[in-house]
Amino acid sequence: MAGGRGSRMEFPAPEKLLLEYEKPIIFHVIDSLNDSHCFSKVFAATSPNSPDTKRVLEERGIETLDTQGNGYVNDLNFLLQKMDGFVFVASGDLPLLDEEIIQKLAEFNSESVWT
Repeated sequence: MAGGRGSRMEFPAPEKLLLEYEKPIIFHVIDSLNDSHCFSKVFAATSPNSPDTKRVLEERGIETLDTQGNGYVNDLNFLLQKMDGFVFVASGDLPLLDEEIIQKLAEFNSESVWT
């Protein structure tokens, strides 16, 4: 999920684009999801509230899905209604989420690949 306004941090740049070790926070999350090898597809949900985040993601070749920008729960519900099967959702502002944590979470499900 990467469609929020980032208003909690009161910082002029989108929080998911803040750098952690010279890399935007959201790229740490996406790289960990990909490096876990648990998912058939990884994409980012964006909204009209996060045009800069969407642009940066797409420049890196990351698929984005547009939400309405009506808040985390509403946007998540909007996306889940369009999905089939198991879905793993991660917030785009968790730079300490690593592939080991993701693998342990994925082990709780008997399916070997999630979307």
